Amino acid sequence: MPDEREKRPRRKLTARTLNALPPGPKKGTWHPDADLPGFFVVSYPAALVFYVRVRIGSSRRVIKIGHYGALTPAQARTKAKELLSSAALGGNPAEARETARRMPTYSAWARTYLERIGGTKKSPREDRRFLPMAEDRWGGRALDSLTSEDVLAFRQSLAETPTQANRWLASVRAMLSAAVVAGHIRTNPARGIKPFLEAPPRARVLDAAEMERLLVALKAESDPHSRAAVHLLIESGARLSEALHARWEDVDFSAGTWRIPSPKAGRPQTVPLAKDTLSMLRKLPRVGPFIIPGRRPEKPRSDLKGVWNRLLGRAKLENVHVHDVRRTFGLAVAKAAGLHVASKLLRHADVRVTERVYAPLGIEDLRAAVEARAAILPFASKKKAAGRGGKRSPR
Repeated sequence: MPDEREKRPRRKLTARTLNALPPGPKKGTWHPDADLPGFFVVSYPAALVFYVRVRIGSSRRVIKIGHYGALTPAQARTKAKELLSSAALGGNPAEARETARRMPTYSAWARTYLERIGGTKKSPREDRRFLPMAEDRWGGRALDSLTSEDVLAFRQSLAETPTQANRWLASVRAMLSAAVVAGHIRTNPARGIKPFLEAPPRARVLDAAEMERLLVALKAESDPHSRAAVHLLIESGARLSEALHARWEDVDFSAGTWRIPSPKAGRPQTVPLAKDTLSMLRKLPRVGPFIIPGRRPEKPRSDLKGVWNRLLGRAKLENVHVHDVRRTFGLAVAKAAGLHVASKLLRHADVRVTERVYAPLGIEDLRAAVEARAAILPFASKKKAAGRGGKRSPR
């Protein structure tokens, strides 16, 4: 506790007066504020620390507010007023201060949260990417000091990249929701904040002519494992990561199925493989545990960038991504067998994802459905009968 005997004349504590204070002795020198009784700063050899003296019942307590630098004089004065007001109303600001001391900061809770979801969330990769973005602004702030305005302001700072801003908001909302469950805060300041509108998802698919050119280009690829990788993508609609990490042990040739141990949905799933795909796999040389081996046979291949660029050049295709093959698969299945079958084969947890991103049916697809419906209605057959020369009924 600072030594009250080393006290100086009262002056208003401002940045100007504090910057002019000389270093104090090890026991500290008091500098009372001229405007707010009980509020003072103590100068030590290497620091200035704000305190407030309050009366609790018949005794007086000196409560540390914080260091100058971490707090401005105005911030420290506001905190001192809060503590003095609490004491005047019969509260115990010392206990409140202790509670505040136990409140985790944004940085501390983010670390705790990431550790906890590591065992419950399939891929906390986005959380690890987005939560640290607010460290510079919020890192040392107590969780209960964050407001909806703070969240709005930070989200607005990311407005130039709406998708990134929305991913950040989702991660922060989940983290603060966990803080509510843990009892650190009463309400989630990110709750109710709407995300930015994002650009429509990519809808590029290959038409029949483009797919034919891609398949012709694929036949000219010399490496059998590269051909197998693209073949698997085209005929199964698999994600690139799933195809590259596919193991021989997960293919059941008797049942004609492929078990994907860890798809994006978070649980193992089994999908059927076409006869052509099974035939291709039977002929493929086995080099290590992975169907598409990397440079080291015991490891999977990391990507298909070189292969894919060669195929696009050979097929004279532009603006085609590897994932567009999966979207093309989804659209073709949706047209042939319906949206729910496409969703099952794409292994989406929600059919709305399939509908919005992978199966954007065009107006002609919808027109065909309308015509098919009209053709089976009762009055459609009557029109046909009348057109064949049927007699009119007398009036």
